[in-house]
Amino acid sequence: MIYLILAMLLFSFNNVLWKKNLLNISVSLLMTYRSFFTSILAISFLFYFYDVAEFSFIQIFRTLTTAVLGLVGLFSMLTLYKKASLQWAAIYNLLGIIFTTLYLWIFKNFDIKSSFLGIFIITIGFIFYIYTKKKSTLKINLKQHLLLVLMTLCFGTAAILNWENLNQKIPVILIIANQEILVFICGIVLLFLQRRRRRNSSIQLLSIFQKYFYRVLLMSIVILLGLFFSFLGLEITNPIISGVLFLASPLTTILFSAYFFKENIKVTDWIAIGVISFGAFLLHLQTT
Repeated sequence: MIYLILAMLLFSFNNVLWKKNLLNISVSLLMTYRSFFTSILAISFLFYFYDVAEFSFIQIFRTLTTAVLGLVGLFSMLTLYKKASLQWAAIYNLLGIIFTTLYLWIFKNFDIKSSFLGIFIITIGFIFYIYTKKKSTLKINLKQHLLLVLMTLCFGTAAILNWENLNQKIPVILIIANQEILVFICGIVLLFLQRRRRRNSSIQLLSIFQKYFYRVLLMSIVILLGLFFSFLGLEITNPIISGVLFLASPLTTILFSAYFFKENIKVTDWIAIGVISFGAFLLHLQTT
């Protein structure tokens, strides 16, 4: 459990770092810059501790498939962070446990009947949260809601596949390395396309790299540690239990958003968050 708690705190802090740095830099540039460091670090650890030639095609394919989902989820999340509050991503992350339950029901012969009450309570809390935000300055449009749905589906599915990969004894560092390399490659492609359209000079990019060097290096260390601890925790539990333990991560993210970005958290917000959290905890009790 200590691994998941550490990962929870690191992911929450990482969300704040993403949001703060995206205020003055593009999604593709920050994503590429950060993944440059994380790729180098992950590859270094991978080559130091393992003989890469021993990894099978199946292992690499499985981790790359998961990495694609993680990449889509990350891009969706960062696109939202550019213009919307961290609170929304946190709320949608709370819904991820429903998708995990549905996966276990479809593919693992899980008895979903015992989960209906928990799912119902989570849904009520979510609807109430959206309703209270209709006239709020933090409200978002339909496109942003769809981005959040895509983010939740991708991250939820990636977490399940990572759990399966860990059960197949695929090393944690291989999963992380494949994910970060893919993010870096896609980021480079996006940067190239944007640079051709906007004609950004090399001098401008160099100036940004220098200005954000220490910030991005900090982000890289934080996310690598967060991923490492989360995979270690996931390896000794299952997605539902880890999902419930990670309930604290969205809640911590919401608190961080209030502290760092002065976002107001109303009483109705806490009621909705409490209802969703209770539903998720009840779902955990019904599935163990």
